[in-house]
Amino acid sequence: MSKKLLVSNFFGFLFLTLIMLFSFSMKAIAMTPTLSLAGTGDGDSVQITVTGDPNSSVILFYTKSGAGQQMPPIGTTNTSGTLTTTISTSQYGVAAGSSVYVTTGGLTGPQSATMVWPAVASMLSASNMLSLSQTGLVLTLGQSTTVTATNLNSSSLYLASNFNPQIANFSISGSQITVTGNSYGSTTGSFCLIGNTANCGSIYVIVQNSTATPLTFSQSSVTLSSGQTVAIQISGGSGIYSVLNNSSQNSGVVTTSISGSTINLTTTSTTGSSSITVCSTSMTSCGIINVTIGNASYSAVSFSQSAPTVSVAQSLNVSIFGPTSSLFYVASNSNPSIVQANLSGSVLTLLGIANGSSVISVCVSSSNCASLTVTVNSNSSNGGNLTLSQDTVNLSTGQNASITISGGTMPYNIPSSSSNVVQSSLNNNILTLNALSAGTAMINVCSASGNCATLSVTVSTAGISLPADCYSVVGFSPITGQSCGSVAVTPPQVPTLPSDCLGTTQYSVSTGALCSNYVAPAAVATPAPATVAVSNTPTTAPTTNSAPLQSSVFSFKFTTTLKLGSKGTAVSQLQKKLKTLGFYTGKIDGGFGVTTEKAVKTFQKAHKLPQVGDVGPKTRALLNK
Repeated sequence: MSKKLLVSNFFGFLFLTLIMLFSFSMKAIAMTPTLSLAGTGDGDSVQITVTGDPNSSVILFYTKSGAGQQMPPIGTTNTSGTLTTTISTSQYGVAAGSSVYVTTGGLTGPQSATMVWPAVASMLSASNMLSLSQTGLVLTLGQSTTVTATNLNSSSLYLASNFNPQIANFSISGSQITVTGNSYGSTTGSFCLIGNTANCGSIYVIVQNSTATPLTFSQSSVTLSSGQTVAIQISGGSGIYSVLNNSSQNSGVVTTSISGSTINLTTTSTTGSSSITVCSTSMTSCGIINVTIGNASYSAVSFSQSAPTVSVAQSLNVSIFGPTSSLFYVASNSNPSIVQANLSGSVLTLLGIANGSSVISVCVSSSNCASLTVTVNSNSSNGGNLTLSQDTVNLSTGQNASITISGGTMPYNIPSSSSNVVQSSLNNNILTLNALSAGTAMINVCSASGNCATLSVTVSTAGISLPADCYSVVGFSPITGQSCGSVAVTPPQVPTLPSDCLGTTQYSVSTGALCSNYVAPAAVATPAPATVAVSNTPTTAPTTNSAPLQSSVFSFKFTTTLKLGSKGTAVSQLQKKLKTLGFYTGKIDGGFGVTTEKAVKTFQKAHKLPQVGDVGPKTRALLNK
């Protein structure tokens, strides 16, 4: 082989080697990819653009909340080294504000710079928004409290702004925000996730004097449903009330209006929450109402006062608020010996009985109730305990009873005596009860210095028969000695009228029983005259078929209340009957005048009834016998 040929071959080999080395080095030095991200208009998708080596696979590195790092391939660059694709944020589970990057040519290929995943709408839903345990605070000077942040989505929290930093200080440790009051006034702290200025929350803070009294509300935590309005009563402070902050004011979740001491909360939203800060004039007293939008199908029960105080022997009315046309009821009273709760419509009347406290629950349904705590204060100089001769009394309709009161300090009083079951009246230390209708009633008797005692009264129209001389107004049976007020009544067959119960005699000389408890015997063919001694004056008794209690006058039944000014047939019959019985001496004119009223009082006195002058249920019961 010639020398020229050898040289040619050598340079050819060297050139080929250089070509191969250059090609190898070109493959070994891969291009560093670039990454760009952009949210799209559908509120969920993010467009990814990658530039790098041509025809190279692209892998996305990101952190999925609760699952750790993810490395899915998202495509391959084209011959120009470009990849443009769109992925679903919710499907991939990429946390808004988290860091992501890509590699090309495999897991160990060149890596792009780190980018922040955009905050698209789907990731800012209620379940993924930054959430704060409190969005409104009322602090005193130097007081600190902690607020917890949730839904951080693997990101860190930072203080974006403090509107008035001299008022309060905010410090962050992980998910905990500590707020400290520095001086009097108000400020707002705004907090966001690092790399995501669209996902933020705020805390409104009021710092007030430590001697200020916080406002109280009939409800401090409220659940509203869409389209609902709830009225809440405000108490405390002085001057007028105003809303200083509504955390949902910008979103309009809850709207507010104040009229006097009532704040109305309204919503048209289906989800969300709000913290309403209410203050009295000059921010001297403030409080917060927390509102949650839910599926409440009714207005919650609330009170005009949630923690009322009442004195012993005094009463207090508390208004109840709730669903329109509701039928409220008292579900429980933890200590009825301390306070009595009487409900009439939407007004709860609280009567203090003894020193202490009780929790009273009022409901409109089994799942819609509210409670208030009642404190009763008493006077320590009360003259001793108040006692009654009986704690319980059983009466029949038409009966009366007398209860003796002792202890405490006179004069005694009945704070609340209105009842359709029993009528009560006081005369010094004697409590008189008149049974009106079947049912039960609690009667409270109090002394002038504050001590009270409670009497339980049961009125019945059925039960065991009373002795004949226990019917009507007799306190004890002359025959058996039994208390007439301790037995339920079934009107018995009244025995025959004794012969010495004729005319106007009130009591039988032979038996000692009240004459009005008896009826005249049936007429006989041949009556026998009889002479009896009445009040030591001999009297010849008429025959039984002429007994005055069976005259036409006594067959009339009185069914309505008659009083001064009444007119008509019933008044004429009343005058006739009272005249026959010896109580009335005026004209039978059908007009209820002063003379008739005086006769009624005399009749009532003779039968130990309260001398009111009106013909009421008790008086009618006697006249109809």
